[in-house]
Amino acid sequence: MKSDQPLNGSDQLMRGFDFESRRHGFAGNQCQIILELAAKISPATLSARVAARQTEFPILLARLGGLFRPRWKICDRTKKTVPVRTHRDAPGLRQKLLNEPLDLRRGSLIRFDLIERADGLMDVVFTWTHMLMDATAAEHFLTAVSDDKISLPRTNPQPPGAPAKWPERLDLMKKSVAQLDKFCEQQPRALKTRHAGAPRALQYRVEKFTAAETKAVRANGARLCGILGDAQFHAVAAALELHRLHQKLGAATRSYILPMPVGLRPKGRIEPLFSNQVDMLMLQFLPEQLAAADTAAAALKAQTASALRESSLSYGRQLSEIFSFLPLPVYMAVLKHGLKGEVCSLFFGDTAAVNPKLENFLGVAVNDFTHIAAVTPSPGLGVIYHYFRGELRVSIVHAQTVLNESEAADFAAALRHRLLNP
Repeated sequence: MKSDQPLNGSDQLMRGFDFESRRHGFAGNQCQIILELAAKISPATLSARVAARQTEFPILLARLGGLFRPRWKICDRTKKTVPVRTHRDAPGLRQKLLNEPLDLRRGSLIRFDLIERADGLMDVVFTWTHMLMDATAAEHFLTAVSDDKISLPRTNPQPPGAPAKWPERLDLMKKSVAQLDKFCEQQPRALKTRHAGAPRALQYRVEKFTAAETKAVRANGARLCGILGDAQFHAVAAALELHRLHQKLGAATRSYILPMPVGLRPKGRIEPLFSNQVDMLMLQFLPEQLAAADTAAAALKAQTASALRESSLSYGRQLSEIFSFLPLPVYMAVLKHGLKGEVCSLFFGDTAAVNPKLENFLGVAVNDFTHIAAVTPSPGLGVIYHYFRGELRVSIVHAQTVLNESEAADFAAALRHRLLNP
C-alpha cells in the first residue's frame, strides 16, 4: 500500500460528519458491528490476528494529514497497536462504548471490545471511524480477522467516474446547486434540540424480526416497490414514520430530505477496502406524499428514475472531492448552505445481507449480528437496516438531546408496525 493515501469524496463526506458531531460534543462519526457469540473467544488470539492485519495494512493506524487535500499519513514503523479490551457486562456498557470517541489524531481508527456476559457467552464490539471504510468493507475486514486464510486487497484505487477536468466539475456544481435550490422551494427542517440538558450522547435500540415477519415485510416491499425493492420499501417506511413523528412532536416542516446510500463497488468485488465506496441519492418527500405508503413509494420511484436519467447519483461524492481543499468548518458550511443549514431530515442506511462468512468468528458461531451507525446532532435520528441469516434487523439510533428514550421507543415500535402493516 502507498505511503499515503488521499481521501476520496465519500471519505471526505464522512470526515465532515465526524467534524459536525464532535463540534456539538458527541463522540464522532464512528460505526459499530456487534457480534453475539455462542461461546467465549481468547482475547490473546484476537489480539494476535488484529496485530497481523495491522502489520500487513499500516493504514489501520494512520493519521490524517495533507495541507490542500486530506490524506492518510501511513507509517510502516509505528509501535502502536489496535486495542483489544475485555469488559465484564454491565447495564449501559454497549451504549457507553458507542459514545467513547476514537482518538483520530493519534491514529486510533479502530477498536475491539470483548464483553463477558453473565450467561457465560461473549459479545465482540468492533468500532471504526466511518471515514476509513464503509459497512461492507468493515464486514469483510472482520472476516479476514477471523480467518487468516482470507486475503485482503492490496490496492486501493479511487472509484471511477470522478470528473477529471474543471469544466466538468463546474458543470457538476451548477447541477448540484440547482438540485438543492429546488429542494429549498419546500424548505426542510430537521428535528432540533428538544432536551438541552441531556448528555451529548447517542442511544440505540434494535428491532428484530422473525423469519415469518421478515417474509411479510418483504412481501409488502414487493407489492409497493417491486420484487427488488427491499431498500426502497425500507426508506418509504422510515419516511412515513418520520413524518408521523414530526406531527406528534409539533415540528412542522415543508419537506423531508432523506439521503439514500448507493453502492459504488462493482458487484462481486470488495476492493477498494479501506475507502468508502458509497454515495448519497438525495430524496425529498413532501408531507402530502407521505399521506399513504403507495404515494410515498411512487414519489421515491419517480426521483430514483430521474436520478438515473440525469446521472446525479454521484453528486455528493464528487462535490466533496471538489471542495476537499477547504478547512473542515468551511467545507461543512458549504455543504449545508444549499439546504439553509440542514444536513438531512433522517440518516438512512441499508447494508442488506450480512457477509455469510460472519456466521462464525474465530471458530465460534455468531448467534446474532448488529450494525450501528452514528448520527449528527441534527437531525439526531438514524435508521439502519440489515439481514442476518435471512432475518431483518433494524437499528434505530438517536441523540438524547433530540429524542428521549420514550420518544425513541415509540418511533421504533411505530416503524416496526409500519413495516409489517404499511
